[in-house]
Amino acid sequence: MNEGLARGGIFLFISSGTFSKEALGVVYDLRWMLILIAVLIVADFWYGLSESLQKKEHFRFSRAGRRTCNKFMDYIGYLLLGTFFGLGIFEPLGIANHVTTAAVGLGFGCIWEVDSIVGHICALHGVTNKLSIKKFIICLIRKRNKDVGDAIEEALEEEDDKKQN
Repeated sequence: MNEGLARGGIFLFISSGTFSKEALGVVYDLRWMLILIAVLIVADFWYGLSESLQKKEHFRFSRAGRRTCNKFMDYIGYLLLGTFFGLGIFEPLGIANHVTTAAVGLGFGCIWEVDSIVGHICALHGVTNKLSIKKFIICLIRKRNKDVGDAIEEALEEEDDKKQN
């Protein structure tokens, strides 16, 4: 019984060492994307906080910190999802590498973050922001299928109402 456990432990140690070395290599490849995530989230937090202070709105650091941490985890999830698709599907087929697929995965998340930062900056400077990436994408979807576009717009409006309350 103990001999089987020892063999299993040795196998686990060797395989985790192999995977950890590969995982470190992947993280090293994606280091600039991780820095981009951090910079975008800090910028959104800073401009959102500045906008709240300018409007003299009540805010809580605990809620802002929690939302910031949730955003970070979401963007890490997008990055990892793109990486895993690249490593598991696209690289073996010779279509794309894991860095490209991670960038595509992260790009979807960064679109919303950049839209949020632009909205905060426009609000700080008193500029009416009529350009929104979200609205543009909804218009493209609505052009393809009106019902789907209306449903997405309604869902986003409900989400915005929940955030404001």
